[in-house]
Amino acid sequence: PMDYQAEGILYLPPQSRFSALLALPEGANLGRAIADAMAGIEQHNPELKGVLPRGYTLLPNATLVELLRLLAPLQLEGDAFGKVYEYFLGNFALKEGQKGGVFYTPTSIVRLIVEILEPFHGRIFDPACGSGGMFVQSAEFVRRHQKNATRELTVFGTEKASDTVKLAKMNLAIHGLSGDIREANTYYEDP
Repeated sequence: PMDYQAEGILYLPPQSRFSALLALPEGANLGRAIADAMAGIEQHNPELKGVLPRGYTLLPNATLVELLRLLAPLQLEGDAFGKVYEYFLGNFALKEGQKGGVFYTPTSIVRLIVEILEPFHGRIFDPACGSGGMFVQSAEFVRRHQKNATRELTVFGTEKASDTVKLAKMNLAIHGLSGDIREANTYYEDP
């Protein structure tokens, strides 16, 4: 039995799930509620199965309450999730220094590459896709040209680190994209 009043949280769209989390009564088991919300997201997005973080029940309720309190006024809608995601990726990469380039190429460089390639439609393969920035910027390029990126583009990527593969899959989902992202080292593997 669930110990909070959001029993239907699994069946709500993502933005409504966040609202349901905010509306939970004081003392509710937020870790369990967030874990259930993540399970619902995975249920509706098979590409994210096993990708989203777990372990929210291990965090103190007070920490989760504070996190929700900080996120509540942001009114995260549409691509705002993607912008927040890219902001954190960028800041984490800056703190990592040289190592940051392993999983993150600055958006300005990726945007320049996309503008040169002009990916109006077709297949895009990135053999070292990192967090999927090339795919996101390609989709933005298509949208700026008044076309539907999910109809125009098919994306494929490989990345050598399993955690970074998860970041790429989450980044695609946040931006409403889907693709085939696999763990592989393209120096010697061809998935």
